[in-house]
Amino acid sequence: MSDPVLCLGLTPAVQRTLVFKRFDPGEVNRAVESHQTSAGKAVNTAVALATLGTPACVTGFNGGASGRFLAAYVRERGVRACFTAMPQPTRVCTTVMDAASGVITELVEEGPEPGEAARAAFAARNERLVARARLVAISGTLPPGTPDDFYVPFARRAAAAGVPVVIDSHREALLRVLPFQPLLAKLTVRELEKTFGSACGDEAAIIRAAGRLRAAGAQWVFVTHGGRPALLLGGEGCVWFDLPEIKVDNPIGSGDCTTAGFVHAWLDRRAPVAEAAVFGLGCGMANALTRVPARFEPAAAERLARQVHCRMR
Repeated sequence: MSDPVLCLGLTPAVQRTLVFKRFDPGEVNRAVESHQTSAGKAVNTAVALATLGTPACVTGFNGGASGRFLAAYVRERGVRACFTAMPQPTRVCTTVMDAASGVITELVEEGPEPGEAARAAFAARNERLVARARLVAISGTLPPGTPDDFYVPFARRAAAAGVPVVIDSHREALLRVLPFQPLLAKLTVRELEKTFGSACGDEAAIIRAAGRLRAAGAQWVFVTHGGRPALLLGGEGCVWFDLPEIKVDNPIGSGDCTTAGFVHAWLDRRAPVAEAAVFGLGCGMANALTRVPARFEPAAAERLARQVHCRMR
């Protein structure tokens, strides 16, 4: 069996999804449905890869009873848990779904400060794993106290070993990795705006900002925008992807499933980058049809991918 994709992130989470017939702030609300699953960008990516049949292992700082639940959950779904122990319990995030209005509220607990010893252990273990991976998928923001260049040693090691890198992050955590020429830099329009501190109000502005990431070293830049058109920018020009309308149930984790779909298609199907991006978008949309993250139907992803319209520019 080949080495898995290394889904490298720092802040996994336990995800509680609560569904209410109607949610009234300030009142006592009783959930009619409750789910406890995994979350965090790297974890969602790994679980989605396993859903698609691509072996994956996932990293992150993990601790306490919530951490034990998380590790067991991902293993049950075929993901190799490569977590680094920390003294604090793993964070718990909550999704509140109001069935009457369709409004979904996400309550995000910040990742705890893991401590210097945990950071050193994480770095030592995962630099070794990077060199043996088929691909490294770096996902997520950095927890408090973590330096902006924390991802750099992993990107450097991957480049030296000839291991492709896909990074889904923004701001300095992304910019510091770009000199190592990752295969793909993926982010949302909002994250693109935060990275450069300027509005991306139209397609021309999005292309200009994505071009700055290309100039800094990314081989391809993939910018998503919810249900609006997505952009893929590379050396051969740019492609806009128009998405079909879907009835969203829960969008949490859809961006991570897009990343996983891209990696699966590019790595296991040997699809060209643009085709892999289309399949990634199909996976993101299929995830939005489901109640819990990264447990979508691959057949739904295939169907939705076929409905994506490509515009060359």
